[in-house]
Formats: sequence, C-alpha cells, structure tokens
Amino acid sequence: MKRSRFGALAVIFGAAGALLAGRGVDAQPSPPTPPAAGATRTLSVATLAPAGSAWMRVFEAWNREIRRRTNKALSITFYPGGVQGDESEVIRKIRQGRLDGAGVTAVGLAQIHRPALTFQMPGMFRGYAQLDAARNGLNTEMAQAFDQANFVLMGWADVGTTHPFTRTPVRTPAELRPLHPWAWRDDSVLPAFFSVINATPVTLQVPEVLSALQTNRIDSFVSSPVATLALQWSSRVTHMTQVDCAISIGATVFGKNQFNALSQEHQTVLRETAAQFHTQLIRNLRRDEGVALTTLQSRGITMVPVSPAERGQWNTAFQQTRARLTGQIAPAAFIARVAAFNR
Repeated sequence: MKRSRFGALAVIFGAAGALLAGRGVDAQPSPPTPPAAGATRTLSVATLAPAGSAWMRVFEAWNREIRRRTNKALSITFYPGGVQGDESEVIRKIRQGRLDGAGVTAVGLAQIHRPALTFQMPGMFRGYAQLDAARNGLNTEMAQAFDQANFVLMGWADVGTTHPFTRTPVRTPAELRPLHPWAWRDDSVLPAFFSVINATPVTLQVPEVLSALQTNRIDSFVSSPVATLALQWSSRVTHMTQVDCAISIGATVFGKNQFNALSQEHQTVLRETAAQFHTQLIRNLRRDEGVALTTLQSRGITMVPVSPAERGQWNTAFQQTRARLTGQIAPAAFIARVAAFNR
C-alpha cells in the first residue's frame, strides 16, 4: 500500500500512521455495476503497511469503492502490519491459494519477477519523474512477466526516497563500516551495497527490525522518511544523512488463478479501481515526504549534510553496486534500458 532495497523499505508499504491521520482520499465516482447473479466474493490481501498508515488509508478507500460499484458483491479484507508474514511468505501463500493478493515492496515483487529490483538499485534515478518514465515505459513488459509467473500486476506504488538513518553522524560510506546496519533477509540490493563499502549488515525480516533496534542488535538502516516514521524506527536513531540512496517502490499483485476466478464484471471493477487508487497512493506519498522530513526533525533527528566531494563517494559506491548486481538481478540489457530513462 518499496524494499531491496533500498527499498528494504523499501521496505515497505509501511506507512505514515499518525503523521497522515485525518487526511482524506480523493475518489472519482463511477456508476455502480450490478453483481453477477447472486455471487459474492471477499478477496484477502496482505501487506506490511501498518494499520492507520497512508497506504492502508488508501487501501480501505479502494475497498469502499469496490463495494460501492459492485453493490457489495465484491470486497477486500486487508491484513496489515505483516500479520500474514514477511513478503516472501505472503507471496508463497498466494501461490498456494491461501491468500488472494498482496501489497509488497520490490523485495516481494522480486519473489515473482527478480528484475523488479532494478527500479530501486542505488542511484538508478535522479528523481520521481525518471522513475515514472521507466515504469510507464516498461509497464506492459513487466505485466507480461508477472502474468507468465501466474500473477496479475494491479498497480504500482512508492515507499519513498531512502536515506541512511544512524545513531552517529555519517557523511561518507566509509563511516557506515563500523556500524551494525540492517539488511532485509530477502533483499539482494542492500547487501550488495554493504559488500561494496566493506560493511557487515545484520540480516533480518522487516517485523524484526524494531526489536533489534531496541536491543542494540542493529544501530542503523536505510529507509524512506515516511516508512521510518510509520514503522516507529525513528525513535531509535538520531541522524539522517542527506543523500538520496534510491527510490523504494512497491506494487499490488493478485494470484492469476484467484483473479481469473472472478466474474468478468468484477475483474473490470478491480482493474479500474486499482488504477484510480494506486495513482492516489503515489500522489499521497510524494505529497507527504516533505511533511515526514519535518516531523523527523521535530522528533530530534539531526539532518547530516554532505559536501559535493562526499556525495561523489556515495555515487561511486552506488555505481559499483549497480555493476555488481548486473547479471544477478537482471540481464545487463534490461538494466541498461531502465537506466536510459534517467535523463
């Protein structure tokens, strides 16, 4: 409702709870669709996004619109906060037919189609405009790849621009080396970065991170400001380095068999409303990133500036990480096509 890596958060469809409380979700009404002859269906969708977060608020509005358009014949039950397990477990449950769908980061998407991690390799995009161009330009190809893996790609989402969060000021990649940073156990991108800079991460699943911060098992992580607030990790760090590592992304997916079991009318409603509310989800996240940064500072997080020379060290490490991942998460030709949108 990103990740790898740097999505590790992207992580996450993890969200902005109290930060975003009270904000509504825009929806353009459409004429109701009569339900198929007496058939009703409740879809089950899991996500790491916490209850009350920005992502869950949009998901709940999406469900209300689905119910309205189908006269309550189709609805979604969401399982937030990782109650159905981490993203690898959720994808496994969809394959087994125990869940219908999920809102996941690129780390979860990579369990279906590994090249999805390409979009959040460090330093891949200068900003959201370039990310949008890449996702739009390659959307048909990505949807076909998911279809071949027996999944339906319903809509893209963002987790946000990621930064290093630490307990001491960090201005260069070398200053991360003596720390104990977190790496998502199912991710491939962030561990490659830590290997490049000779840091030793602690691998954990997302629901384990907060307790690991509380017990000092880890003392740093890379995440987006919105996810950091939503997952309550911000209470356990004191500094954020002002360098953009990556844009953590995500998407909502359904099992192909589960989607095909719906009536044609309900498939149409699900696709049309997914497009509407995932657009809203992206808009909300980008609107609220600045608010999240202000909130972090008000809670005592010190913003650590980097000089042009220091930024160059980060860019070098990002470039080396992308080179190391080429051929591992996706063929070189595909990575080059994604990178070509970064104009």
